[in-house]
Amino acid sequence: NGLYHGFKAMSLASSALAAEALKLTMPAASFSRSTESHNQDKVSMGTIAARDAERVCTLTERALSIHLMAAAQACHLRKNINTRPLLSKVAREIGLISPPLAEDRPLDKDIEKMCAAIRYSDFFRV
Repeated sequence: NGLYHGFKAMSLASSALAAEALKLTMPAASFSRSTESHNQDKVSMGTIAARDAERVCTLTERALSIHLMAAAQACHLRKNINTRPLLSKVAREIGLISPPLAEDRPLDKDIEKMCAAIRYSDFFRV
C-alpha cells in the first residue's frame, strides 16, 4: 500500500504556488525593450503585467483552496468543532466538496472543485 503521506504533498504544492506567485510580482517594466532599432519608445508592458496579475489571482485561489481543505481536515481530525457553530458549518461545507482524507488519494480534482466553489459559490457568505 505504501506510506501514508496525508497532506504533505498539499504543503509542498502550496509552497510552490506561493513561490510562483511571488516570482510573477516582479515588475514587468524591468523587462521592457526598445523597438525598431531604438527608433520607438519602450514597449508597454501593461498587457503582460495584467496577464501576470491574472495568473497570481489563479495561484492564490489554488493556495486558498489547499488551505481551506487543510483546515477542514484539521477540524475533522480534532472532532471538536461542534462547539464553534460557524467553523463547524464551513468545515462541513468544505467536506462536501473535498471529503476528509482517510487514506492517500489524488487531490487535484478536489482542489479544482474547491476553486470552483470559491469562484462561484456563496457558501462562504455567512
